[in-house]
Amino acid sequence: MLVRKLLKPLKLISVAKKAGVVTVLYPYQKPLITSEFRGKISIDPSKCIACGACVNVCPPNALTLSKQENIIMINYFIGRCIFCGRCAEVCPVGAITVTNEFELASTRIDDLSSTLIHKIYECSNCGSAYITRKMKQFIINRVPVSENYIDLCPDCRKKKFYSSIALRRGVRVEE
Repeated sequence: MLVRKLLKPLKLISVAKKAGVVTVLYPYQKPLITSEFRGKISIDPSKCIACGACVNVCPPNALTLSKQENIIMINYFIGRCIFCGRCAEVCPVGAITVTNEFELASTRIDDLSSTLIHKIYECSNCGSAYITRKMKQFIINRVPVSENYIDLCPDCRKKKFYSSIALRRGVRVEE
């Protein structure tokens, strides 16, 4: 029994010797980064339609969406990001990609935040801002939409639709 206790550390040393060196002298040596490694995300402004799907699935709220008068802003704060990649999975246009970049230390907090700004399309009837131009084009390309309703916000579209149904039935609708 005493012999087994003495031989146990020797066995561990032989296993460690077979495994070899498993650490690197970071930052002096580059670390091994595989294709499965998840670093910060990258948002392509030319592809993004500001649909907000990424914002809805972001667990730590690293991605936020805010709407002002005629713009929608998507803000990405790296300090909150857990690098899960959910945003990239749900993006309908593939605007978000997960990079291998992980060296994100900065002395300025502004370096950890980025903002994407989209102009909002206005309703041709009431003038309210309701959708980005890119999202409108995305919808037109994928869904057959009547020309009568394409430039209307959801409220005006609903009113016009119900008015047309009422007119077909001979009921006069006043607004």
